Amino acid sequence: MNEQDYELLSQYLDQELDDDTTRRLEQRLTAEPDLQDTLNRLGSLDNRLRQAYSGTDQAPKHILDMLRPTPANVVAFPQRRRPAWQYAVAASLIAAAGLVLAPQWQAPATTAPSLASVLETTPSMADGWKALSDGREMRPVLSFKAVDGTWCREYLVALEGAAEHGVACRDDGRWNTRVLAPTSIPGDASDFRPAGAGDSDVVTNYLAEKAEGIALNAAAEKSIISSNWSE
Repeated sequence: MNEQDYELLSQYLDQELDDDTTRRLEQRLTAEPDLQDTLNRLGSLDNRLRQAYSGTDQAPKHILDMLRPTPANVVAFPQRRRPAWQYAVAASLIAAAGLVLAPQWQAPATTAPSLASVLETTPSMADGWKALSDGREMRPVLSFKAVDGTWCREYLVALEGAAEHGVACRDDGRWNTRVLAPTSIPGDASDFRPAGAGDSDVVTNYLAEKAEGIALNAAAEKSIISSNWSE
């Protein structure tokens, strides 16, 4: 999974893809269980948010406006087989994902970032999480240089109790996930540690094969982030 895949799945849920792109994505969904699982989770998130906001007048006005669309904020798509407002609501719900668990319906002060933007600007964290715009939580774990000269980062993502462990590398200014695998975080989230020699998962294997040297320390990582990942 990468950022393009998440965007594609979001457009698929909103029925914004053309017939050819839809057909190719549905072929991938059949062949790629992880992609289908992610689609299912995004669809489940849609449903949870619909239920949370359905019939309420306690949500912020801008959220209520999205849930009660008018001709001014709905664009019709002739190829859709269901009423256009349903898909406009679905897109609004994904954008509002972080609000469903916020106390007293308080909207966050700033828009939640994407996974790529966290990888680009956020130092590695020993514990805690960063909320992402797609409803997941993410933690950068460490940064290292790969043998091909690219900068890479090990990270965790979590959604509804399920977690994944991955490595993304920066190619031409874009972060692309190289490897991603299901994982568990024992006990408290802070108990998780980076992949080590005693592990035997695909992330550990990737690090062993692709890392040029040891991970950056905090000072070196801060410096490379400040320079926009250029030496």
